[in-house]
This record gives sequence, structure tokens and C-alpha cells, in this order.
Amino acid sequence: MFGQEAILSQPYSSSQYQNPAGVGGGEYDKRFQSNYKSQIMDGSSLYNTVLVSFDTRFNFDDINSKNYLGIGAQIISDQIMLGVMQNNYLSLNAAYHIHLDDELYSNLSLGIGVTFAQTTLDRSKLKFSDQYDYRAIYMGGATLENFRQYPSELTTNAGIMYTKHSATSFVQTGVMAYLYAKPNVTYSLFNESERLRFRAFVSVETPIFYNKSFLLYYNYANKNNIKQMYFGMLLGIPLVNTKDDYIKLYGGCFYRNKEAFVPTISYISNLNTFGISYDVYIKSLTGANLRQKGFELSYSRKFGSMRKNRFKSIFN
Repeated sequence: MFGQEAILSQPYSSSQYQNPAGVGGGEYDKRFQSNYKSQIMDGSSLYNTVLVSFDTRFNFDDINSKNYLGIGAQIISDQIMLGVMQNNYLSLNAAYHIHLDDELYSNLSLGIGVTFAQTTLDRSKLKFSDQYDYRAIYMGGATLENFRQYPSELTTNAGIMYTKHSATSFVQTGVMAYLYAKPNVTYSLFNESERLRFRAFVSVETPIFYNKSFLLYYNYANKNNIKQMYFGMLLGIPLVNTKDDYIKLYGGCFYRNKEAFVPTISYISNLNTFGISYDVYIKSLTGANLRQKGFELSYSRKFGSMRKNRFKSIFN
């Protein structure tokens, strides 16, 4: 079947998920990011996604060069149907950053990455009465057992990204291409999930009045010629803004075309960023009249030295 990949409601909170060229592009020289998403159907949390990543940069303090290298690693675990199937992905990414001006505000980055994907299938939870029972193969009964033990795949991705991060605003846009290949759990020679896919995004945050800020985000994905758009806006209100301390609260809503509205609240401080969103689906599941809902939590932590004279943005 066509491969369904993990879809985040706060994709801007995970730089490596959004684009491999974002590795090493944070406000600080080290960054930890994480997301947890749960999709609920008829009161049961049937689908859960966990993402954790870490990235850092090298040669950023070299006074003889404006350019530097960023590297990072990302783990995604996608659990389906209460653990019947689990897809795990380990990605290693690297990006080379080129500053385009003397103030080091404008940055062009080129990123590449490799992903190892593995699927596990708990057959003890996969029962369909007399149609399938994994115990039949051990009890001598008839079976059409066709599952691979530990299927895995190796895939690649590449991206390009432009960032302008000054003392007054944050603008970022990028495009990535990736070979999505979910491991084939059967011995079939056909794996329809192996397709080249594309993703592009634009992030903008700028001050408006009384130290408040206006945030716009747009994400476009082309998956097996299926086009998906995700866009929305947030309003940022500073709660504390002093020389030594900074706290800002964001609130707004996003929309995934023909699928869901996503109210979102986020919080940013000097070193921490936290977000919570709730997916409100706009249509019933076909033929079942079940309502699907979901929520997502995100958390990131910054470490190390900080870039000077930069506008603090939830995107960074």
C-alpha cells in the first residue's frame, strides 16, 4: 500500500523533520528538540508518534570564515494500532551554512541526510478470528504466513534553506526532497511506499506593536502526487522582556487542507520552548461515522553559546 508517514501539527518545532539543511541553524550552538503526537479514534489512542533530535555546529567561532558545518541526529518512532505495528526511523543529517553578509544575518544552507528505517510487527495482537491467527503456524494449522521478521530500509534526503535572522525579524524558507521508503513487512516484491517526495515551507515572524509579534507559517508537501498544505498564524505576546529574562506566549490556529483545524498555544523563554496543539478534524471517517481527534506536545532546549543581536523567535 502507499506509505503513510508521520505528520506533525507543529513541524516548525523540529528543524531536522522540516529540512535537513536546518541542522546547526539554531540561535544557540546546541539544540535538543522533541515532539509527541497522539491520534485518538472513538476514544482510543490508536496512533502515537514520538520524535527526538539533537543538532550542533562546528567552526562557527572561526574568525577567518563566515561558514560553518552543522550535524545532527533524529529518531522517530511511529506506533500504530496500540502497538500492532511500529515504524522506527534513525536519521543522520549534515548541513553546510554560508553567510551572505558581513553582519551574519543572511544564511544559505545545503543539507543532506541518510535514514535507517525498521518496522516491527507484534503478531500476537494481529488476529482476525478464523482469517488469521499467528499461532496456527506453530500448531500445525493451515496458514498463509507472509511476514518478514525485521524488515528495514535505507533512504536519503537533501534540502536547501535560506534564513534571514536579524535583530528585528525572522524569515526562513526551504525545499527538501526525500526518498520515502517504509519497510515492506511482507515478502512481496512490490513496495508502493518507495516514492520520491517533496516538502517546502515558509516561516515569518516580525514585531508589530508594543513588542508583540505576528507569526505566519506555510508548509507544502507532495506525496505520491497527493498535495497537502498546512498553514496558519500565531500572535506572540511578551510576558517578561528584560536584559536577563525573556518569556513570550503565542496563541493562534493552523489548518491542514480538507482535514483539520489545529488551535495552538506555545511558550518561549531564554532556553526553553514548549507547545501544545489539538487537531479538530472536520469530517467523519468514511463508512464508520467515527470522529478522529489528536493532540501534540513539543519541547526544545537550547545549550551553549548564543548568537548576539538576534530577534527571539519560536521558529529558532
